[in-house]
Amino acid sequence: MRALSHCYLWVVLLLLVFVIPSSAQNWRQVGPQGGDVQSLAAVPGSTQVLYMGTSDGHVFGSTNGGENWQLLGRIGANHDDVIMSMVVDPRSKDTIYATSWTLSSRGGGVYRSANAGHTWQLIGLEGHAVRAIALAPSNPDTIVAAATDGVYRSMDSGKTWNRISPENHQDLRNFDSVAIDPHESNTIYAGTYHLPWKTVDGGKTWSPIHQGMVDDSDVMSITVDQNAPSHLFASACSGIYHSADGGNAWTKFKGIPNDSRRTVHILQDPKRPRTIYAATTEGLWKTSDDGANWKLVTPATWSILSILIDPVNSDRLILGTERLGVQVSDNGGVSYSAANQGFSHRRIVDAAVDPQHSERAIVVLTTSFEPMLQTSDGGRSWSPLGSGLKSGPPRHVFASPGGWFAAPGPGGLIRYDVAKGSWVPVNQIMETVAPARSSHAASMKKISTGKSRSPAISSGSSVARSVVPFRAKVNDMTFGSDAWFAASDEGLFVSRDRGMNWISVPFTPAQSTHVSPMIDSNSNLLPVRTVRLSTGSSYIWVVTPKQLETSGDHGKTWISRPLPFESRGTPHLDITNDGTVVLAGEQGLFLSHDSGATWRQASLSELQIRDLAPVNGSIVAGGNDGSLFFTRDGAKTWAHMDGPAFDNSLAALRSGDSANELVVASSTEGLFLLDFGLASSAAVDRDATSPASSK
Repeated sequence: MRALSHCYLWVVLLLLVFVIPSSAQNWRQVGPQGGDVQSLAAVPGSTQVLYMGTSDGHVFGSTNGGENWQLLGRIGANHDDVIMSMVVDPRSKDTIYATSWTLSSRGGGVYRSANAGHTWQLIGLEGHAVRAIALAPSNPDTIVAAATDGVYRSMDSGKTWNRISPENHQDLRNFDSVAIDPHESNTIYAGTYHLPWKTVDGGKTWSPIHQGMVDDSDVMSITVDQNAPSHLFASACSGIYHSADGGNAWTKFKGIPNDSRRTVHILQDPKRPRTIYAATTEGLWKTSDDGANWKLVTPATWSILSILIDPVNSDRLILGTERLGVQVSDNGGVSYSAANQGFSHRRIVDAAVDPQHSERAIVVLTTSFEPMLQTSDGGRSWSPLGSGLKSGPPRHVFASPGGWFAAPGPGGLIRYDVAKGSWVPVNQIMETVAPARSSHAASMKKISTGKSRSPAISSGSSVARSVVPFRAKVNDMTFGSDAWFAASDEGLFVSRDRGMNWISVPFTPAQSTHVSPMIDSNSNLLPVRTVRLSTGSSYIWVVTPKQLETSGDHGKTWISRPLPFESRGTPHLDITNDGTVVLAGEQGLFLSHDSGATWRQASLSELQIRDLAPVNGSIVAGGNDGSLFFTRDGAKTWAHMDGPAFDNSLAALRSGDSANELVVASSTEGLFLLDFGLASSAAVDRDATSPASSK
């Protein structure tokens, strides 16, 4: 018994010692706000209680009409569940139904939450790509789901499901929308990628209802007029339509330009039946005279994915957009305000933080609409920074002492010119050594010996310089007091004029006077993955696919040592204050105490390291899965720390040294800031018995 007690006490002590307490960490989400809103739902009767679904399975909620949002839970086991539709049970504001389909994994189905979106249960159609769902207004126990392989119905609130469309039918497949008659639950409308269909007997028989519609129309939504059930609206890739006779004949609305015909939703004003809104991929269109005239009531650049109209105040519109999150209008579309407080769901590729002013940051997004955003006030506000970009979102961004730099995808290097308010390309200086003419004696020697010898570069040699556009693909940058370096697929470059012009750095082996660029056995320039400077900026560290190159004389001569692994992608390198080299990548984390001559692997080897960040005298390592570890003793021991509350992978780790802040960029949920000085002081390092200690 005594031994058991001692063992139990030891386990408790390990738990207390090896983890930074969550209470010691005050992570702060700083945006950028907004993101893709795939679906919206409201508790029937108002728009005060709202639910939002995203394209990666996250569900957000608001209890004050969208003024503030909170991440409630998530649907599905992976991060590719697209929540196409949501609906709230009119009998219980806490009961929500949602449908999903997955981009890659075999997921999808119908989900239900009984606690206002905090937890979700798969209740049917597992593995089916379910695109839409509807509850019968006359009997909410009846649920109809439209999937790519058919229409399904549950008569018992999702306990059991039955296919009500014929199996393997040539046309009754690839369903994209569904609606139920408000008075007769056996009357169901369903739109396919091709045309709409109707059943009046609960699916026993189906009839095509496409007269008047352009053939091969993807019917993305069907809406039934709740006051006149025979009056229908449908939106399709070919335009928007209405029918006065239950779908027997359709008439296309006129007045919307052809390039706005991909209409995702069409909704009727509940108080003014002649007012109709069409949510398209090129803005929101509105008619107040039953379709005779239409006008665009948002910027054409907005892509509207979902829309709600407040049943109490029908001038209040809530739009779910692509990229821009939720936009709200209280005057029928005359003006809008963003309603994204608490909702930060941008897809981030890379981020950079001004090391001396950590309130200044920049992020790269996976969208050509707003490829880059910057903040100068710690995330309270963000503004676009895309002027001058010609090739979409860049691969990387960097914070130099003189401003932002970016590496475009096709190659090259650009810097942000504050005076011009635009990104401008930098130059590469090409140097060619032209030797002096051979002397008469050398010529006579050649004649007498019959051998040709290359003359040494004499004092009379000249260096010809030409300026060309910088074309190399840049992987990394580092900045010293008088020299800035760029690691690229075509070698190492240096700038001594604060990034305006760049010159290729020759890799001269130590103990040799032969000057040549670093080349492989095939005389091709080796790519440089990473470059770093250590104390004083005179010691340079360069990582190529197989070697660590070091120079202690400002790059005049270099020493090559093999890496402990062949680097794939961009490895991460840092040098501690005592000279320990920390190298991390997909193969784990490695340490060297002799400038790379020998290596040993830390037991963080089970992690695929996404990034390293030096902060407040420590080094933080982040895994692809979002896990975080840090060391304060030159990488001898590592401690686990609780990361911010995001449910996705890590995009980048950055540090603001002047403020002792650690910045974590989630791949989908924005930036998070932590005062690392306070957090690390609350932790005790792991000892040799810890699973995360160095071996």
